[in-house]
Parts: sequence; C-alpha cells; structure tokens
Amino acid sequence: MKEKTATFIGHRQCTGLDTENLRNEIEGLVQKGVCNFLNGGMGSFDWTCARIVHDMKGKYPQIRSYLVIPYLSFQISEPRYFDEIIYPEGFEKYHFKAAIVKRNQYLVDHSSYALCFVTHNWGGAAKTYQRAVKKGLTILNLGEMA
Repeated sequence: MKEKTATFIGHRQCTGLDTENLRNEIEGLVQKGVCNFLNGGMGSFDWTCARIVHDMKGKYPQIRSYLVIPYLSFQISEPRYFDEIIYPEGFEKYHFKAAIVKRNQYLVDHSSYALCFVTHNWGGAAKTYQRAVKKGLTILNLGEMA
C-alpha cells in the first residue's frame, strides 16, 4: 500500500496556495498510480486537499482518502470527505500534543509521496517535511521556502 500512497504536508494557513495547481498535482499523482491519500485534517491545506480528492472520486473511483487522527477526541468537522478514519494502534498512550507529532510521523512513514505547501522552516509542517526528506519520499512542495 505504501508505494501507492501519498500524504499531504502543509501549514495551518496556506496563503497564496494555487488550488488549480494543487488539483493538477493530485491528478498527476493519481495518474502515476497513487490511489491512497493520507490526511491529518488540521489546517487549511489539509482540508483543501481533502475536498479536491473527494471531488476527483467521480473521475477516479479507485482513489481513497484517509483521515489519520491523533487522539479519539479529535474534532472532525467534515467527515464526508474521507473514506475511512484511522486511529493508529498504540496512540492512546500519547499526550495530545505528542500524539500530533506521532500522527505526522505516521503519515510520512506510511507514504511514498508527499504533496506539500511548506513555506518556512519552523513548526509542525516543517518538521514533518524534514522527516519526509529524510525518509526519501518523493516530494513536491508547492510553497516557496523562505
């Protein structure tokens, strides 16, 4: 599954994101055989990606969108955008802030591709991006690093 899986990595705010370009890049991944999309569901980039993948299911019925939650009380504002919600085994042992970091690691560790909107080198998105680089994922960053 990992070789056909992509994750999304982005800041909570994604000012300047070209959503049409994002749509084209997601479609490009699908055309390369990616059919599973992992999403953390926390920021505007995540939700933009979730909506696009959901919209593309009409054209590409083989694609699936997964929301990976860090803790059971995680608020899911729009569950209809996801085919399945994953709560990784063993996550109940983490404090809620640590669980977010562990969830981000899970996203990277279970993917071969990372579609990103990372514009600066601090915060959770930047750390997750750095992990994706270290793990050798195929990365496409739509944000300009400052």
